Amino acid sequence: MKRLLNTPPTFNLIAALLAVAFAGPVWAQTITAPGLKGQPACVGTGEIDDPLSGSISAVGTNQATLQIDAFSNLYSSLRAQAGDGGPTEFTIRFTAYNARTGTQQGSIGTFATVNSGSPNLAASTQTPFGLSARTPYYVVVYTTASGFGAARPLLRRCFMTGGTYTPSNESGQPGYVANTTSGCFSISPRTFQDIRNCLCGRSRIWNDDDRNTAQRRTLGCANAN
Repeated sequence: MKRLLNTPPTFNLIAALLAVAFAGPVWAQTITAPGLKGQPACVGTGEIDDPLSGSISAVGTNQATLQIDAFSNLYSSLRAQAGDGGPTEFTIRFTAYNARTGTQQGSIGTFATVNSGSPNLAASTQTPFGLSARTPYYVVVYTTASGFGAARPLLRRCFMTGGTYTPSNESGQPGYVANTTSGCFSISPRTFQDIRNCLCGRSRIWNDDDRNTAQRRTLGCANAN
């Protein structure tokens, strides 16, 4: 109990869920998680809308889809940020990064150029590539124009790819609790994101449908319904 009181609120929430979850026995079990998306999947950095907006969908074992919303007269918005004497043309790209290591994950794509003759950004769908299972990522949309770059994103979204977990605290081992999802705590190395993803892989967190859906959304499960 003392250990739980000293842990972050998110961890306490997950612990509470485990204590009352109704699921099958833990022994000889693997959990296939669909992945996470949104702020709950962020590691060390949050989401940004400045000035673009968008969303992550179709999170899988080694893929995710980034939907970038249309933006009317993005040129004027970027010119205002650049200030007098700034660039007059803005190449727009997206890049994905491993959130744990900060390294680029092969995903770099140029999909638009904004200038005075073409000031609007059309809605588009981009697919980061070179992703690994059970790994947190963030994808940034940025312009390569002088004074901007990936470190000054126009949009940043977090997600964690899905994958299969095999809990180790089986029957007869320390920490085993029958008929609960306590095996998610045996992941090593263990992070809050791993526990969330493991829980999202369960068919149920609560017996009540509405409560189950609400908690899956709170945890950031990729398929929250």
